[in-house]
Amino acid sequence: MQTTLPARSRRSLTGPLVVFVLSELCAAGLIWTLEQQERDQQRTQVADIAGDHVQALQRAIELALSANNTLVALVRQGRGTVTQFEDIGTQLLPFYPGIAAMGLAPQGVVKQVVPRQGNENVIGFDQLNDPRQGPEAARARESGRLTLAGPLELVQGGLGVVGRQPVYLDNAQGQRTFWGFTYVTIRLPEVLDVARLPQLTQRGYHYRLWRVRPGTQEEQTIAASVPPPAAEQAVGRPLNLPNGQWMLSLAPAQGWGHPGVLAVRCALGLGFALMMAYLAWLLFRLKAHEKGLEQQVEQRTAEIQATQQQLRATIDAIPDPLFEIDQEGRYCSVHSQRPELLMAPVEDLIGRNVTDMLPALAALAVMDVLHEAEQHGWSNGRQIMVDLPGLGTSWFELSAARKTAAPGGDAPRYIVLSRDITERKRSQEQLQLTAQVFDQSSEAIVIADATHTVVRINKAFTRITGYSEAEAIGQSVRLLTAAESVRDFDADTLYARLTQDGHWEGEVRGRRKDGTTYPQWLSVSSVRDGKGVVTHSITLFRDITQQREAQDRIQRLAHFDPLTELPNRALLAERAQRYIDDERARGGTLALLFLDLDHFKNVNDSLGHRIGDVLLVAVARRLQSLLQSHDTVSRLGGDEFLLLLPATSAAAAAEVANQLLVAVAEPFQLDPYELTTTLSVGIAMYPADGETFDTLYQRADAAMYRAKQNGRNRYGFFTADLEARTARALQIENALRRALERNQFELHYQPQVSLDTRKLVGAEALLRWRHPELGMVSPAEFVPVAESSGMIVAIGEWVIRTAVNDIKRWLDMQLPLRAVSVNVSAVQFRHPQLPEMVTRCLVQAGLPARRLELELTEGAAVDDPAAALAMMDQLHDRGVRLSMDDFGTGYSSLSYLKRFQIYKLKIDQSFVRDLEDDANDRAIVSAIIRMAQALGMQTTAEGVETDGQLDFLRAQGCDEGQGYLFSRPLPAADFEAYLRSHLAQPAVAAKL
Repeated sequence: MQTTLPARSRRSLTGPLVVFVLSELCAAGLIWTLEQQERDQQRTQVADIAGDHVQALQRAIELALSANNTLVALVRQGRGTVTQFEDIGTQLLPFYPGIAAMGLAPQGVVKQVVPRQGNENVIGFDQLNDPRQGPEAARARESGRLTLAGPLELVQGGLGVVGRQPVYLDNAQGQRTFWGFTYVTIRLPEVLDVARLPQLTQRGYHYRLWRVRPGTQEEQTIAASVPPPAAEQAVGRPLNLPNGQWMLSLAPAQGWGHPGVLAVRCALGLGFALMMAYLAWLLFRLKAHEKGLEQQVEQRTAEIQATQQQLRATIDAIPDPLFEIDQEGRYCSVHSQRPELLMAPVEDLIGRNVTDMLPALAALAVMDVLHEAEQHGWSNGRQIMVDLPGLGTSWFELSAARKTAAPGGDAPRYIVLSRDITERKRSQEQLQLTAQVFDQSSEAIVIADATHTVVRINKAFTRITGYSEAEAIGQSVRLLTAAESVRDFDADTLYARLTQDGHWEGEVRGRRKDGTTYPQWLSVSSVRDGKGVVTHSITLFRDITQQREAQDRIQRLAHFDPLTELPNRALLAERAQRYIDDERARGGTLALLFLDLDHFKNVNDSLGHRIGDVLLVAVARRLQSLLQSHDTVSRLGGDEFLLLLPATSAAAAAEVANQLLVAVAEPFQLDPYELTTTLSVGIAMYPADGETFDTLYQRADAAMYRAKQNGRNRYGFFTADLEARTARALQIENALRRALERNQFELHYQPQVSLDTRKLVGAEALLRWRHPELGMVSPAEFVPVAESSGMIVAIGEWVIRTAVNDIKRWLDMQLPLRAVSVNVSAVQFRHPQLPEMVTRCLVQAGLPARRLELELTEGAAVDDPAAALAMMDQLHDRGVRLSMDDFGTGYSSLSYLKRFQIYKLKIDQSFVRDLEDDANDRAIVSAIIRMAQALGMQTTAEGVETDGQLDFLRAQGCDEGQGYLFSRPLPAADFEAYLRSHLAQPAVAAKL
């Protein structure tokens, strides 16, 4: 027993001793671990403090840099031009307190800056070529991303940083091109004030804010305490900025760790060893307690999972998009059962800002909703419109609530529900449109119930009928629409059968409130519910009084002349065809008379068109008074009338024509004028002259023109010879229209020789037309047609151009030719562009004007002497010589002749032909030559064919001659050969 007790005692001591030793060892290890953890925790705490200041500094810089996004949006919206930049920038600066200035630098050169005061020296600063900022500006342009340059000395003065955003725009070819930079200038002291770095010194820390220069990799101290922390003792947090990184390093001023705390911990370690026995005893109880805690944790976890499942089911049941958005507008989470309602896929939205994904107005509305939810805890009712990729324009109603944040947690977030109200909006717009159509419709609209009692009307109903809404509501629709029954319509029957028929439409008579009736177009329809039961009726009608009057006017205008109220050609053609059919059936005849007033143009030109219209009306009334009831007089237009005389022989038609001539020749008393006019009448007979109205009309027209040619104030019947001439003239005119473009014209040249020397001095260009089917067409036949149709102007220009080109070619060949004369028609001579056309042809050919002579007829010169004088002066001033052709055949005025710029008189061949036999012709020719000599003009005799004629002309002093005695007119090639044959003969110097 004595040996056992000590052993137990030793074992009882050994156990606590072992426990104590182990406890001491554990305490020592624990103290060492705690010391290390405390130091790590202190470092972490210091790093967190640095992180808080870094985060504040980063938010301030990022807030200032975000202004670039607004500037970029302005540049892109204006396609590179921001017209009111100073006003916009001034409004933006208060929202970005860290910014000292913002500006635009197209192609890297600062053009606009806000505020301008104090930054004038920045204007024109070239960021790309500046030695300090150029490299970073180039990197920004090449990378296409926002960069931050600095710290550096600013152009404005002082130390700061510059946030620079490159801008790219699409050119006309759709390619992205560099436009320039938007930039913001941040003064460094103002940004550092936001970071509150001096507070670190007050809290017992040394600090240093530094960065590594991108180009040299050297450390640059931005801000530091005195003294700064040792690099090996300091901890820091990075500040990530565009194209660079800053670092904030901190170290406690008192160093790491606390000695007093270490002593306390050692004492506690000793107490720990002593308490181990007690802790061992408590261990069993602790394990039992842990088991109870595990069961509670499992129970709470199951409850949380059930709550999450219920919440997920609730969210999945929401058909509209649900967003979790932070205070800055960034998407934190997105939920939508319909992906087509999102602006982009969910993974593309997370982390993006609403300003990047939504249109400007919609993004602004979302930010307003978040601001309202921040103030009041919730927001509801705000609507936005977006253009979805797959659905187009869509409307959403936003509801937002502020999410409860954990104490000391992140910035608050917001749950935003975006309810799709597109269909509701469209329904509202449709209802508004329907209401506007109902109220603004020009047709009266009446809605009645199943008993045909009016329940609603529109404004057009009141305007048409005169009944106000108060007077109409509650009345029978049958009493307020149709006034009386007409054919195929009875109001009582219609509304009674509306249930079966469903619709009726037609014209009826309506009655207004004042009792007057009017024509109306009525449409009645029934409205049924989902079961097919008629619940309402809709009655529409409009007043068609003006429509009926317009139709009557159109009908009258379609068949009657508005001036004389006589039948027009369309109505006459209908009647003529009816009468022709009647006459054909009974073998009779009828006459169609074409009437045209003689010299009616003089009335319009001298007295005006109003008097001319009055005269036409008076003539129409006089013509009507002479005709029988079954005859028809029609006005074609202008001063032309047609008379249709059914059942009339040729003799009776001639008698009527005589009566018309006598009646119209009587004076017309038109205050204050007394006018006298005459008729030219052409008569065509059915069936002798034609069996259709168009044929008779055409032949009566031709007979009328023959009557005018025969002296006017007469009538004439259509003849076969007239038809042949008319057909030939039409054929000539049609062929003539294509002759010029088909090169069917050619020029022949007839030599002009000196009568004294018999030497060639010139030639006359004569137009010839060689048609492939008609052969050679005489100028006497086609020239009048060309003059009457106006084609003579273009043909005359071709003649002059061709002639001057031929002259130029022959002169360049040194052929003996002084000049060529070209005939100019009266129509061409009166054309105001004749001098310019002649000059243009001469210049293009390079021919002197003196080599061209223009021949005018007496008629062209004396019809309007004043205009002729002006035209001759223009041509004479341009160096072109003029001669008068066929002199003596017209009625020349010698008083004008002496004033005309005439170089030569051409004696007509009708006087030359009989010189040897007719003394009168000899006297006339002699007088013409003497007069020309007295006026200083030369003379040329046409049609010289015999030596006797030549001798007489030479004896009288005539200068030149042309005719078969010398040569016939020759084609250009033959005339060139003719000139070569005269090449050896010297030209007469006096004639050049």
